[in-house]
Amino acid sequence: MSKKKTFTEEEKAAIAKQAASGGDETIREAAEKHGVTIEQIKLWIRESNASDVEYAEDEVSLEATEDFEKSVTYGATFDNLNFRRLTFWSAFGTLTMILFIVAIYFMHDFTKSGATQQRSQESLFFDIEEIQQRDRATLESFGVVDPDEGIYRIPIDSAITIIATD
Repeated sequence: MSKKKTFTEEEKAAIAKQAASGGDETIREAAEKHGVTIEQIKLWIRESNASDVEYAEDEVSLEATEDFEKSVTYGATFDNLNFRRLTFWSAFGTLTMILFIVAIYFMHDFTKSGATQQRSQESLFFDIEEIQQRDRATLESFGVVDPDEGIYRIPIDSAITIIATD
């Protein structure tokens, strides 16, 4: 078994700087030369920041539009609103909400009228039934109709029996 070679931080930085100055071929050659893996060389490059190779000014170009320059000067991006689209969606949203509110109103009115009609039918039936029970109680009981005139009430069954016997 071969003993693994150890490198100092300065050696690693120098190897990383040399490997980073070229492309993938240079990294491969450095790995073979020093007996380490390509991944190890790439790790050294990242650790030593050797990939920050200075470029000449003529190699880097930056193009900025006039709108970008104005935005940087102003400190924020200018809003370019599409007023047609904004107006359309505002009107559409408002109309949708109005239709929704009207639909809810009509549903409420329909439900309320149905409940009122059902309640009135039930109360009318209750009133008729109550009147019939009161009249039945009057027909089946003894009582005074007009005490000054001497008019009295007898149950209907008794009245029919009296009339039938006479």
